[in-house]
Amino acid sequence: MGRFADLYPPIAAGTALIEGTPGAALYSEVDRRPDEPLIPKHRYSAFYGTDFEMQLRGRGVDTLIATGVTTEDCVHATIRDAMFRDFRTGVLSDACATYDHPDLGHGPMSAAEVHAATLVVLAQSTADVLTSAEFKALAEKGAA
Repeated sequence: MGRFADLYPPIAAGTALIEGTPGAALYSEVDRRPDEPLIPKHRYSAFYGTDFEMQLRGRGVDTLIATGVTTEDCVHATIRDAMFRDFRTGVLSDACATYDHPDLGHGPMSAAEVHAATLVVLAQSTADVLTSAEFKALAEKGAA
């Protein structure tokens, strides 16, 4: 797990982010279709150490819309890597979430503050930030 083991004691202890455990499982209410590949992630970005880009390019995908947790880590890293690879990018603001950040010497941040700050940064430099309803309306018009 590289630097993750240095930064997060549960990872170093082998008690977090272990394939096949509940914490690494897909959320049951957001399962994938049978024809969709499963790309196990090894870092925040889904592109790191995976064949995700090859899978997307092979399917003719040119746009990525991200959802998930955590907004500031996994969502941000994946969508930023997508933008670096010249994909069109979007983030669904109401389909991402995070957690409260403790004070590690620079002050604490609530989950709402972290989420909002990340969305501001993403909107300014990386992706279109939309609500699910806005995205659905665009998709129904064929503009997404």
